[in-house]
Amino acid sequence: MSSILSLIIFIPFLLGLFIALFCNNFCGKIIAFGGSVLVAILAIIMALGFDGAGGMQFVDIVPLVKNYGITYMVGVDGINIYLILIITIFLPFLFFVLRYQEKGFWANLLFIESGFLAVCSSLDLIFFYAGWEMMLLPIFIMAGLYGKSVKRAKAMLDMMYYAIFGSMIMLGAIIYLGVAHYLEFGFYSFALADLVNLNLSLSVERILFFSFMIAFVIKLPLFPFHMWLSGAYTHSPSVATFMLSAIASKVAVFAILRFVLPIFSLSFVEFSSYFVALGIFSMIYFGIIALRCDDFKTLLAFASASHLGLILAGVFSLDSVAMSGALYQIIAHALTSGAMFLMVGIISNQLGTRKVSQLGGIATKAPIFATLFGIMMLSSVGLPTTIGFVAELLILVGLFKSNLIYGVIATTSIIIGAVYMFVVYRKAILQSVNEVTDKFKELSKSQVIAFGLVAIVIFVMGLYPKPILDLSQSTIQSHYEKYIKSNLKGQ
Repeated sequence: MSSILSLIIFIPFLLGLFIALFCNNFCGKIIAFGGSVLVAILAIIMALGFDGAGGMQFVDIVPLVKNYGITYMVGVDGINIYLILIITIFLPFLFFVLRYQEKGFWANLLFIESGFLAVCSSLDLIFFYAGWEMMLLPIFIMAGLYGKSVKRAKAMLDMMYYAIFGSMIMLGAIIYLGVAHYLEFGFYSFALADLVNLNLSLSVERILFFSFMIAFVIKLPLFPFHMWLSGAYTHSPSVATFMLSAIASKVAVFAILRFVLPIFSLSFVEFSSYFVALGIFSMIYFGIIALRCDDFKTLLAFASASHLGLILAGVFSLDSVAMSGALYQIIAHALTSGAMFLMVGIISNQLGTRKVSQLGGIATKAPIFATLFGIMMLSSVGLPTTIGFVAELLILVGLFKSNLIYGVIATTSIIIGAVYMFVVYRKAILQSVNEVTDKFKELSKSQVIAFGLVAIVIFVMGLYPKPILDLSQSTIQSHYEKYIKSNLKGQ
């Protein structure tokens, strides 16, 4: 069972190649669905065998370029178990929601899954960087081939320019770390377990810390590195937007906890207040922009960025409760934001518009759609009994413990988010049917099943979060004691 993680990573990639080379459209979709279900089952088996107090598990190590310390090294702990479960379990649901028939689409979807799994499982910076660069390529291709907006090419190119800019800076920092390890210990290594032992001067550590953080705040994105956000989210096909919002942005949060905190713990603590402030400011800024958006998808894009600001604030709060809440919010945001993007895609495909001012009365034409969308929205704003409430509560508790002002401002920002979500729901879903929305049709049975299962998970994880929180508690507490608490005492 030690190679189960590698199977989870590479089965989608190999099946994607097989589908692209040898299958027709019908066969390709069937194999892709079967492969995604198999990977989900393997991930559940792995999670059931995961010991929340057992540290890094299911580790696979294969030297690739031994002389230069480049290694295939993956593993699972309380930081990335959430991401692996999100990616693997919920990918099969897309087959019930999406209506694409081309084999290339489903092969590309498997490539995306494999890339994300590789990145969020990596314990080696070179392997991580390779996956970090490659994971956006299938999304770029998907937007180009299957998007309908004439502006999609420019929007995705803008996103790639930003991403490449940040990644090149991070690559320079990664190479510096490998060379620094050689100079200090006599051999090259990019493995996390080795790099945490480096003795870096404070000035060098600060430069490297920001070199990594620039790449990650671009990917989230946060103010002022968000200029690509509106175009990429708005003009991409719904599934590409789903991947960007539900998964890609979460990989940046994972990378901060996996690599930045252990390697640059002094700088992490030193600049934590600045990133909490940046996260909270981004919440307010993006929330205000969302209030002014008429395009439903653009509104959700800024709403998504606002929630990611809250997640970053929780990560940098220097409080273990808020950090646990940030990881739980990753699940909550992936479920609610991802589902809402897909549902807005259904509105756009049926009506040919996403303008909130042109919608209304969807609840009359499709009450099941309206009910399920309402559940996603209520979880997004943190209604008690939903997963969003648990996640936001934990983050706010940690922020109040860290700094009273942070807690008050973050709470106010969440209220802003509730306002624009209720306003858009009233305008787009409720009110009266018009000539545009009169032709809107109810969800198909398969779509009701898919979104219905997501709604059930939202309530189950909102009412009984303990089993999931227990998966990460030991890892978060260990990181807090080892990398945060010790540095706080030193200040």
